[in-house]
Amino acid sequence: MLPSPCLDEVSMANRHDPYWDELWPWNSSASWSMGYTERWHHEKNGRHVNAKFLLDEKEALQKLTANRGRGRRLAAWSALHAYRTLFCEQLAAITGDLTLLDPRSSVLAPSFALDLIDIGIYATPVRREPGAQRRDFLYRPASTDVFKKLIEPTLAGPEWLRVTGGQPWTSGGQYDRHNLIASELILRVSEHGGPAVGAVLGEKFSTVDLLAGSGLGKKVNKPDNRSADGTIIRQDGLRIALEVTANVSRGLENKVRRWAQIISQRPLETSGLVVVFVAAAHPNGARGKNARRAIYETVSQVLKEFPGTGPDSPAARIGCASYADYFPSANHLSDLFLRMEADFNIGSGSGASKWVSLGLLDEYPFTPWKTFDATAVIDNAPLIAATPHWMREGDHTHLIGSPMDRAGVAVPHPAPANPKLAKGRPLGARVGAAGDTRLPARLRIVG
Repeated sequence: MLPSPCLDEVSMANRHDPYWDELWPWNSSASWSMGYTERWHHEKNGRHVNAKFLLDEKEALQKLTANRGRGRRLAAWSALHAYRTLFCEQLAAITGDLTLLDPRSSVLAPSFALDLIDIGIYATPVRREPGAQRRDFLYRPASTDVFKKLIEPTLAGPEWLRVTGGQPWTSGGQYDRHNLIASELILRVSEHGGPAVGAVLGEKFSTVDLLAGSGLGKKVNKPDNRSADGTIIRQDGLRIALEVTANVSRGLENKVRRWAQIISQRPLETSGLVVVFVAAAHPNGARGKNARRAIYETVSQVLKEFPGTGPDSPAARIGCASYADYFPSANHLSDLFLRMEADFNIGSGSGASKWVSLGLLDEYPFTPWKTFDATAVIDNAPLIAATPHWMREGDHTHLIGSPMDRAGVAVPHPAPANPKLAKGRPLGARVGAAGDTRLPARLRIVG
């Protein structure tokens, strides 16, 4: 078993597998509960609801604004903001907080009562040993304006940055199965991708605009809210945008075409952008295999509209891979995953021989242009609490400075009352057993 930076209880070897564990027998959606519906059923129908989920607004806000556990709350909110949907083990793995396995925790229950998050369960109950803790809970941002109206005003600037990364708080889209598989893939890359991985970003930070527009200081023609499902940042700054797809549709064809259009406008050396479509059809025999083949064929067909196979061509920068190839069984990974191997339609033959395999973590060539600071995103990723906890350890306040730094105001240095007795100690320097003066915790960003 490979070593993991995750807490052992929620490492890949001990998490449920959203692809292989047969959690989606009928459809790709979970069963969700909203705070306001639970209150309604409790009041009108007498349904038993845990008292922790029935807090009124004042009580919930009091718990969600207390100093105790503040960092844990920010991390949980940030992860849900970035990934849209997470099951409890994923949220605990990203944040390093095992209390999030239980929706009755001091972070989640008041958030649910306040209508900030929804809580769900898998369509199929997860099997567990007698007496073992339940681990079939899912969490997502609720479709309300509670964050903007009630939570955001209580946050200091650095706290708001840690939670949102500067992006508006919104609820999720897509199907639950799709979201959880995408989140699991990104989490596994951060967990077992090794030193080649510089940072990982959730869907919220993988928009077309951030990858090819404002994130590069440029404008995207006809901007919209579309995004990849997540992005892997290689240590040299290569951006590997992931698109998880379970089937072939007109929507997939249009998505491939849109990425090809964007890539043709953004040279690799000044954007670092590569896109990989990951086939993740339901693993039920021929249906899954046929979907994988159809996804490859769709990508190949669309790429014919964009001739060329050079390093900057869409054919060389839009690849295909398979979740089942990366992870051939539950909680097991292959060498293909360790290299993050993908197939590109750049061969000289036809059919299957047209596809050439390249390891995105160890083989795909990328040399950024001299004016493109491709690794700046790696330096800044620890500012966001959605970054896995082992990738944001330490104090990162220097990246944003103090409020006085940001206001352009110098720290005052009063003249000593008695210059003859002054020892030249800098203002704020430690005295005796006390440490140096620091900013209050809420104005610092510490992993």
